[in-house]
Amino acid sequence: MMQAQRTIYLPATEGTILTFDVGTSALKAALFTPELELVALASVAYQARTDQSLVEMEPGDYLAAMKECVAALGMPRKLLAIGITTQGETLIPVGKAGEPLRRAIVWLDARALRQAEELSHTLDADVFYQTTGMPEINGALPLAKAMWLRQNEPDVLECTHKLLLLEDYIRLFLTGVSATHASLATSTGWFDIRTGDYWQAALDAAGLSRALLPEVLPCGAPAGTLGTQAARYLGLRAGVPVFTGAMDQTAAVLALCTRENAAVETLGTAHVVAAATSKPVFDLVRRVTIYRHALEGQFVCLPIGNTGGMALTWFLREFGMRGEDYAALDRLAQEAAPACNGVTFLPYLCGCVNPEPIHNARAGFFGAGLSSTRAEFARALLESVGYELRLFLELLREQGCEATTVCAIGGGAKSALWTQMRADITGRELIVPAVTEAASVGAALLAAWGAGLVPRGEYPAALSRTRAVLQPNPDTTAAYAGGYRRFTVLFEALKSVYDKEECSV
Repeated sequence: MMQAQRTIYLPATEGTILTFDVGTSALKAALFTPELELVALASVAYQARTDQSLVEMEPGDYLAAMKECVAALGMPRKLLAIGITTQGETLIPVGKAGEPLRRAIVWLDARALRQAEELSHTLDADVFYQTTGMPEINGALPLAKAMWLRQNEPDVLECTHKLLLLEDYIRLFLTGVSATHASLATSTGWFDIRTGDYWQAALDAAGLSRALLPEVLPCGAPAGTLGTQAARYLGLRAGVPVFTGAMDQTAAVLALCTRENAAVETLGTAHVVAAATSKPVFDLVRRVTIYRHALEGQFVCLPIGNTGGMALTWFLREFGMRGEDYAALDRLAQEAAPACNGVTFLPYLCGCVNPEPIHNARAGFFGAGLSSTRAEFARALLESVGYELRLFLELLREQGCEATTVCAIGGGAKSALWTQMRADITGRELIVPAVTEAASVGAALLAAWGAGLVPRGEYPAALSRTRAVLQPNPDTTAAYAGGYRRFTVLFEALKSVYDKEECSV
C-alpha cells in the first residue's frame, strides 16, 4: 500500500464532514465544510489480489487505507458527520462479531459465471430485468457470488451472520451497526428496485436465506455513531454520527444534477452516462441499467460503454505512441478534419452493454482508404465516444430523461478538444463542474442532510459552480451528423456478425 497523498484546498478552514470514497484501486478521504466546500483530500492506492478470474481484497486493506488517509488529512477538532460511498457488487461475508470470514470478492471477480448460468435457467430474464433493473444475470452480481460461496465454500457460508457489500462493511466497522440502503443493494440481483425490498424469488433461486441480509435504511439516514474501537484505530473521537451514503455513480448524480434536465457523463476507464427519472422504462431490447436513486421515489438510468479512456490507452500502446500521453493523442487528432473523411471507429473493445448487451461485439475501424492518415484514426477514436454519448442521450430520452445539459467528469473532461468534440456531436451544452470529487461530494451531501447541517433537499451553492462551459459549434453539425449516421448503421449491420462469432478479449 502506498503512502497517502494529500491536497489542501482551503488552508486553516475547519472541516466538519468526513467522507470515505472506497474505490477499486484507491481510497479517498475528504473533509468538507457544511456548505460543501472541499477543505482537504487524501488518497491512498492499494492493489487487489488476482488469480486468473479471481479478484479479491483483504478487508483489512480497506481499513488500513482509511487510517492512512485520516492521518494524512490532519483532522479538525470538531467533526460533525461521516459519510461513505463505495463501488457496488463487492461482497464480504462476516461473522456475528462483524469479523470478515474471507477476502472480499471484488465486483470485477468472474468466478461465478457457472452460477449465473444456473440462475438464468431459474429466473426469467425479462422478469429479472424488470424487477432488479440489471440488464442480465452475470457473475458480477452478489447473487451469483453468494451462490458460489454456498456451493464452493459451504463452511464459510455456514458461519456467515451477514452478507455485506463494501459500504455496509465499512459502516459496520465504524459503528457496529449492520445495515444497507437501496442505492447500494440495487445492483445485487436480490433487490427489487420497485418495492425497495429484497426479492425472495432470487434468494430462493440461489439457495440463500433472507436472514443473511442486513436491514435496508434510507440514504442519508443515521446509521449509528463512531464506536470507541474504530475511533481509536483511526485516530478520531468516538461518538461522531455516521450516515448511509450512495453507490459511487449515484452519489455523483446526486451531487451534480442540481440543474433540471441534466445528465452526468463519467469518462474514465469506462464511459457511463447517468440521469435521474421517476418513471423508468424497462425496454426489453435495449436494457438500460436502472438503479434506485439516493432520492426517495427516484431512479438512475445508466447507459454503459465498457471502454472510454481504456480505448485511448490501447491506441497509444498499439499505434506507435507507446510512452506518450493523452495530450499527444489530442495533438495528433487535431490534424484531422471533423468526421475524419469517413473513417469511423466502433468502440467495443471488450463487448457492448448499450445500446444492446452483446458480449461478442468487438471494435473496428471502417471507411479507411489509401489517403487515410493516422491522425484520422486517432480522431475517429475520440469521435466514437461522442457518437456513443449522443446514442446514450437518446436512450435516456426514451427513459423519460430529457438531458439538455451534460456534466462531464472523469479523465475525459480534462481534454478541452475531446469535450468540445462531444458537445458538437451531441448538440448539447457540456459543463465541466468545479466539483472534482463528485462521489465524495454526494456522500457529504447525504451526511449533511442527515445531520441537519443542510436542509434536506437543498443544494449548497458550491455544487453549482463550473470550471468550463462548452457550447456546441454549429459549423461542424453536418459533418458529425453524417459520422453519427455511419456509426449507428455500422453497429446495426454488424450485429448478425457478432451473433455468429466467438470473440476473445
